[in-house]
Amino acid sequence: MKKIFGIVILIFFTCNLGYTEPVTIKKTKWHHMDIKEHFEIVDKNVRAGKSAQKFEIRHGECKKQDCKWGAQRTERHLKKLHYSSKKFKEPVFYALSIYIPEDFGYDFVASKMSLFQAKMKGVDMPLWMVSTQGSGFQVRLGHYKRCHGFSFKKGSWNDFIVKTNYSRERIKGEKYFELWWNGEQINECTHYIPFIKSKHIKESKSHGWSSNKQQINMRYGIYKFRVGDYLSQINKNKPKGMKTMTQPSGQKNIIKPFKYKWENKIPTTVMLFDEVRFGKSYDEVDINKNKPVD
Repeated sequence: MKKIFGIVILIFFTCNLGYTEPVTIKKTKWHHMDIKEHFEIVDKNVRAGKSAQKFEIRHGECKKQDCKWGAQRTERHLKKLHYSSKKFKEPVFYALSIYIPEDFGYDFVASKMSLFQAKMKGVDMPLWMVSTQGSGFQVRLGHYKRCHGFSFKKGSWNDFIVKTNYSRERIKGEKYFELWWNGEQINECTHYIPFIKSKHIKESKSHGWSSNKQQINMRYGIYKFRVGDYLSQINKNKPKGMKTMTQPSGQKNIIKPFKYKWENKIPTTVMLFDEVRFGKSYDEVDINKNKPVD
């Protein structure tokens, strides 16, 4: 009996270890619209361990639909997928560290830039996104939840931990989204109701995905959107004949902004990411309680 009990404990312990994953580069992938030409694994200015991930994107670099909508991206996507559940299930914790350069600002991000986000396959809007306008970060849950006004520590690494629950069942008192920044919980970002709605499932299914396969993946790196607006703001002499279109979200964007000749261009953006993890608890992903990710 003791032997059987010991085996059960061993299996349970092994399963728990198996869920916690340090996200090495081999456990991520590119999207077909990502700019990957300037991505590097670097061994200088790392958060911990021996290496970090360097993302870089330059003026005019975009692919396919992004070029039309006025966006550009270079992001790594976790190969590990998560799923929304109708019934309440355990949350997922994500962690990563981001180096914020001294010259970080509005021009550096071209007005708006995502740092990391989660998307459901077939759904236009991110389920949640941590983005920046150059001074600090904001959190958006779909269309209707935002917290903002937190200034970055420039010239240093900023550590983030996000707890997210993709369940659609509402449990009183449960926290469906939480965020910690440099070890401090940002209470303004806590969300107490499910942020995945039936409309997300309907939108995902409308693209032909199975009703129980709404795949969710977290991605991190550089994703700039509405770059046409930024170029229009920083240029006094605007190109003639520019056309706009309305996105599903209702925003109007300049169509194919990079095809025009602009006097002032978008500055090259370089960002460093390190210590990417996901797990079932805060302690499983906390940088201070785990070995470096290399």
